Amino acid sequence: MIPELINRLYETNIISKNDLTNLTPLKKDYDNKFGNFLVDKNYLTKKDLKRFSKENQDYLFGLFNEWLINHSKIPNAIIWRENPSKENPNGTPLSYRLWGQDKKRELSIKFWKTIFDILPGLDEAPQSTINLSKDGTVYSTDIKPDDAWIYYITYIAHSIRVEIDRLVHWSILRYNSNQLEYLYDSSTFFEYFKSDDVYSIIRYDKSLFSHGAVTLGDPIRIYDFIDNGKLIGMTRWGTIGRFLGWCRDELVHFKGENKPEDYKKYWQYEGYPPVERILDGTKLPDKGVEHYTAGCFGTTGLMRNVLRTINIPVLLEERCGHAMPHFVYDTTHEFYLSHGDDPYNSLYKHSTPKFIPLELIINHDKFDEWFNKNLSNETICNNVGRHALELAVEYIPNGILKIYCDDISKGKSPEEGRIYNEVFRDHISPSELKLFGFWERLKNKTESLGGCEYIQNLE
Repeated sequence: MIPELINRLYETNIISKNDLTNLTPLKKDYDNKFGNFLVDKNYLTKKDLKRFSKENQDYLFGLFNEWLINHSKIPNAIIWRENPSKENPNGTPLSYRLWGQDKKRELSIKFWKTIFDILPGLDEAPQSTINLSKDGTVYSTDIKPDDAWIYYITYIAHSIRVEIDRLVHWSILRYNSNQLEYLYDSSTFFEYFKSDDVYSIIRYDKSLFSHGAVTLGDPIRIYDFIDNGKLIGMTRWGTIGRFLGWCRDELVHFKGENKPEDYKKYWQYEGYPPVERILDGTKLPDKGVEHYTAGCFGTTGLMRNVLRTINIPVLLEERCGHAMPHFVYDTTHEFYLSHGDDPYNSLYKHSTPKFIPLELIINHDKFDEWFNKNLSNETICNNVGRHALELAVEYIPNGILKIYCDDISKGKSPEEGRIYNEVFRDHISPSELKLFGFWERLKNKTESLGGCEYIQNLE
């Protein structure tokens, strides 16, 4: 699509023959946006791009539409749900192929403005209302249909731009239908409810798609955040690890409940926390700026929305009232966290040395062993966050060392102390701790760091 576009720029006398030669093949890096590249290299100005975009809408639409037709899995996965009925209360799925010309053209215009870097930014969160459950907690953040549509097509346009503009090293063209569905079906953004004429972001529901406790923002600014933070790697696997590392180092679990007053206190927004405010950080009256997250549902929603902007699909799994990110990697590999709060678990948020973030990941076999719904509820609940504790046994982070020293100061044996009864009792048995030499390694690490007097001064 880019070579045809460059030829059109030449045919319409926007660029010179010399420019055409220099731009074919396009000499830009993966992480350099096409529109910015043209402007930064003095091929064109933003004004030129705006004029070209306006004067060549028919040609650009034909180019965009042809690309989609030639990559049929993509338009099949782009589904906007509307026109709900009694038989299908959440809306009839309309794939891109069934859209009217007006909607198709609107997506095309968004795409090209995104490619040219001339798209006006969206608000960091849409105007919304909230839908409360009977217990006063927030069931959903509700968005007006017009706003939902604009945010939706902006995300879709950005996703295709990431592919076309080579902003990452992996390709959606290799994704299967499920992976594409999780990126492009509007139900993975919000659900439509005819009774209130709203599109709802749902924290969790047993029968509907569960989005997590965040409100989507501008995908381009979110992309820029992770790009500028050097969080995009050469592979999806490495990129997931980098973002988990950011979550480990920066996220702070808020001290509140799933209620509008607590959301407003932390993020100045009664609905679910806006993604961009989490990334930028917010300030409480008596504290500095922190990157607060609304617990495991907030963090899982954050991962879904952030990684979506670089075409990595993430789902939300719920067990025992907790949320877990599910990284849909490919047809044979599925990866998870044992709890959405695992990256910043207070036991090892600070560790000497720091653990490798990708070690937080468990595979599908382990997830099924711990969280298969055929298991007893007690077993499932005891396994929530288990992998974080396994890492604590492996690496003995500062939080564990401090609790150990507190137990020593009070003359507590391993079986009597807080370290077993408050940390491991429900998750890891005494025999398992002994098998891994935990108590001996704990004693040795304490001594190697200079004893409890030194450890109490660790972060």
